[in-house]
Amino acid sequence: MGKRKTIPVEYLVDLVNSICKNSKSSQAGVRQGAMNVLESTLHDTGNYKGFRFLLASECEGPPGVNYEGNMPHPDIGLRFEGTDRTRVQFYK
Repeated sequence: MGKRKTIPVEYLVDLVNSICKNSKSSQAGVRQGAMNVLESTLHDTGNYKGFRFLLASECEGPPGVNYEGNMPHPDIGLRFEGTDRTRVQFYK
């Protein structure tokens, strides 16, 4: 059996963040799968620091939280209307 190979957790965070930000809108299942693997890895290694939703200006397709300029929409219900919950960025 060959040597065991590992990757830095930060690399995996960057990879999943890129998938969540740049994949086509029809690939929500791919994004959710990548998020599940990353969250499990981060929790198991004690590296989970949370996430945030991406804004419309940060990704193609359905965005995360609805912001007007730099401020969140005042109606909490409207902040998440039309939100694609797989458009996230995990913290390192």
